[in-house]
Parts: sequence; structure tokens; C-alpha cells
Amino acid sequence: MQRRPGQWWWAVLFGLCSCLGAAEPAPRPGVERVILDVDPGNDDALAMLLALDAQNLKVEAVTVCPGNLGPNYAQQVRNALYLVDLAGKSGQVPVHAGMAHPLLNKPYPIASFIHGKFGLGRVAVPDVVQKVDPEHAVDAIIRLVNGSPGEITIAAVGGLTNVAMAILRDPAVARNVKGILMVGGRYATPGLAPGYNMLCDPEAAHIVLTSGAPLTFVGSDTIRNDSILVDADFDRIAAFNTRRSRFFIESNDLRRTFEKANRGTTGSTNPDPIALATLINPAVAKKYVSLYMHVELQGESTRGLLVYGDKIYTNEPVPPPNVRLCVAASNEEFKRMVFELLAKP
Repeated sequence: MQRRPGQWWWAVLFGLCSCLGAAEPAPRPGVERVILDVDPGNDDALAMLLALDAQNLKVEAVTVCPGNLGPNYAQQVRNALYLVDLAGKSGQVPVHAGMAHPLLNKPYPIASFIHGKFGLGRVAVPDVVQKVDPEHAVDAIIRLVNGSPGEITIAAVGGLTNVAMAILRDPAVARNVKGILMVGGRYATPGLAPGYNMLCDPEAAHIVLTSGAPLTFVGSDTIRNDSILVDADFDRIAAFNTRRSRFFIESNDLRRTFEKANRGTTGSTNPDPIALATLINPAVAKKYVSLYMHVELQGESTRGLLVYGDKIYTNEPVPPPNVRLCVAASNEEFKRMVFELLAKP
């Protein structure tokens, strides 16, 4: 599918035929096949490293979605290529550029305040040998998911534009995907504020939430309480003095400083990494709740807000649950995984 800025509807109207490929070879028993849909981003970086290093995951593709760097989409693609190289998987895992902006191309906040101008904090991202795969990210998602029904999980940790467009192009994707893992949703404090990934493209989130695909969110309560890395953790990571640990410190100094100064945290939160950690190691997740969730598409302050709850005043029945939301996780197990990863050379 040829990318045409501002012409997302072209793909919807004229790209309705499915791009099915040959069936993929069967994975080893116990290995989860995954597409990483990312917007790197320093938290995406750690999430990607965890996933690419995990022995029980087979990352079939990295697809780049709209998100953290806003109009500087090309830098997100460059960051993704660099992170595959940093993980030691250069040339082994394809990186696909995809939708460069939200479905309706509405503006959303750029997150350089926490990721830095180029997405990875103080890291100057070098060129790497691996180049972008010529296949569009949406086509890659359709090919992989429909080529292996019930086997592919999409870890969608940025704006949901690529995933939504794949479902629009071929609704069979929603039936054939094993599951979609996402970041967002508040359980203890619903309605507080829209989460960033939903705010990037609320229309895409609506398409995914109403698609019928199996959906799992790792919620903001879990992120704020259980994904924290404090100063002592940063000191321990710095002492490893490996290529990965040095990268982590340089890419996360801004996140740690900002969150402690402006969000009242004791350290840095790690939304995308803890989401991937629950997929790699189910023992990380301590509690899930099932509920019906939808996304607010209107309102100056509420657009992108994930909403759920009883309709006590209208007495309307609440639809069946469409989301499994992780509301508690093990900070200790998450840290163990991070330390183990970053101690490797």
C-alpha cells in the first residue's frame, strides 16, 4: 500500500482486498508470536528490548505507528531500526513504516517533554545497516495475522492507527488475531484524564475497541504503582556499565527528572515495558478485571478518554465486557526482568 500523506481514506476505499501471504512456519512450543506496534519513545525502547530479548517471544515484525514524536514520524522509524540493532537482531526482524499520522489527521500533543527532541532522551541515534522493509506496516499486519489465524498477538503500545487501518482494510484481522495488548485505562480513578496513546488517535481506538478482537489493557493504576524504577534502581543499572545499561540511563534521565518534578512520583514510570513484561512473563500481572470500555470522541477535555461503568441513571444495560484490564502487577518481578536484560552486554 503506497503511503499518501493526508489520504488515509484512499486506503480504506481502494485497499479493501486482503493482502494474504503464505502461512508462516509453526513456532517452537510455548513461543508467543508477536508484532510490536511502536512509537519509540524511551519507554517503547525498553519494551522493545525486553521483547526482542525474550526467549519465549518470536517478534515477527516491528511496525511503527503515530505517537510520541508527532510530525517527526521519520525519527520514530529511525529509532525503531536502531533499537533492533541494539537488541542484537539487526537483519533478523523487519521494521515496517506505516501510518504517519492519525486517521483524521487531527493534532495531538507531542511528548518531547518526556522523550526528548529525538525520542530517546540524550541518545544520539546513529544510522544502522538495516533499512526499512518496503512492505507497509498495515499490509504486514494483515499478512501475518491472517496467514496464521489465532497465533499472532499485536503489542500495540502507541497510537492505534496501524491496527485500526488493518481492521478497516480487512475485518478478518479482528477475528484472526490472537489478542491485542495495549496501554491505557484507569480503574481506581476512571475519568481522570485521557491516556496518551488513546489521545493520539481516538477514532482508531474506537475501531479497535468495537472490533470484537480479544483486547487486554495494562492500566494506568498498574503503571503508576508497579512500573516505577527509583533512584536506587537507576544506580544499580548504571553499575552494570553495559551497552544496554548505558543506553537506558541516557535515554531515561529526562523521563525520571520530569516525572519526579511534575508528577510526584518516586522515580520513572515505564508504561510500555511493564505491558510487554506481562506478555513475556504472566507472573508479572497480579490482577485483571473484565469490563466494557469505550472511548470518548468528543469534548475539549475528554476526547480520547476511556470510559466504563454502570448506567445507573438511564438504567440501560451495560454491554458485555470487551476488555481485560490489568490493574495490579509485581514491581519486584518487573524490576528483576529489567535488571536481567540490562546486565547483558
